Amino acid sequence: MRYASVSVKFPVELDTEIERFLEETGIYTNKSEFIKEACRGHLRDLNDDTAIAALRLEQLLAQAEQSRESDRAIDTQLTALGEKVDPDDLERAVTEAREETAEQVYGSDT
Repeated sequence: MRYASVSVKFPVELDTEIERFLEETGIYTNKSEFIKEACRGHLRDLNDDTAIAALRLEQLLAQAEQSRESDRAIDTQLTALGEKVDPDDLERAVTEAREETAEQVYGSDT
């Protein structure tokens, strides 16, 4: 497996908390392993999030309008993303996002 180096700056308090966790539990051999696992877990959570799936669908549709990719390839990608999305969750996520955007743009009086 190939690796990339990533430099990350943490607040001292967070670094201290991570160090303490590592010392107290011994679950991870070092901070690097802890951070890699935290990133993997966060990506799993994000990839299972309905709002993220909706965002990906929206971006894919926007790209499709400008793309020379075949309709079949785009349809395959849309179908794969659609299988991860519960229609009720999607509708709820879109409604909440629209309400949040409206509140940010127009204020809470709308």
